[in-house]
Amino acid sequence: MLQQIIIHTPLWVWATLAFLVYRGWVASADRESPLFKVALIPLLLLALSLHGLYGQSHADGLTLATASLAALGSGVLSWMAAGRAATASNIRPHPQRGTVWLRGSWLPLLMMVSVFSIKYTVAVLQAQHSTYVQGARFTLAVSLLYGLFMGVPMGRLLRIVHLYRQAQAPAAQAAA
Repeated sequence: MLQQIIIHTPLWVWATLAFLVYRGWVASADRESPLFKVALIPLLLLALSLHGLYGQSHADGLTLATASLAALGSGVLSWMAAGRAATASNIRPHPQRGTVWLRGSWLPLLMMVSVFSIKYTVAVLQAQHSTYVQGARFTLAVSLLYGLFMGVPMGRLLRIVHLYRQAQAPAAQAAA
């Protein structure tokens, strides 16, 4: 049965997984990146999570509320953790160069593979017309996970953008 699932999975799904693993591997090393590249993975995780959430719940109010609360809570915690990371010199904005230096972390890889795994599992269960997918507990659990996967990277990204803008302010004042 597992062999049939893998064989019937479209090639673009495996290409997506390869891209996510590659980007996660890149994120594991210390690097200096333009701000738009730093935003790429959190925005991708947001899009994947929203797509999975909509596909799972079809905009059901309870599941959207669950996902929203999970995203808000995990986003706030991620914002605070990124603030501590900034004071530990794990995040250093360089607005004069248009870049941000980030210490490597395996968290992005873990997050991306987790979102992929959840989306893949839900898709397989839906394709098999499983009754699990229809259950309220399953739907709420999946929406909770999607909310976490939206909030954590977005909270960190918003903190990085905030730090970047703060670093820009003294440079602008010095130029004036």
